[in-house]
Amino acid sequence: MVKKKIKWRDMLMLQAVFLVYSVSSIVSKLASAEELFSIEFILLYGLDVLVLGVYALLWQQVIKKFELSVAYANKAVTLLWALVWGIFLFHEKITFWKGAGILIVMAGIFILNSQEEGE
Repeated sequence: MVKKKIKWRDMLMLQAVFLVYSVSSIVSKLASAEELFSIEFILLYGLDVLVLGVYALLWQQVIKKFELSVAYANKAVTLLWALVWGIFLFHEKITFWKGAGILIVMAGIFILNSQEEGE
């Protein structure tokens, strides 16, 4: 397989796709607060399916530009988005261990992407 040179524009697009994916967790959390099978519940889960559908279409386009192993490893950035959404939208607390875990994952993504650019 021929290695493709990763462009910053493509990397930003990949991260934007994961941002869209992370919105699904927001909608799911909102739906979980509603009564089962209420109109709000059904509408929120319908929105969740729509968001996941958009994500799937974008994912198919973006993986054309990356090796699958690199693209999928970058999916871990959704942990960072989940932390951000939890803090700002749901007023969750960040603990030392959550912060340390996110930093380790981000360091791994950075190292993986740096190695791919260097090869």
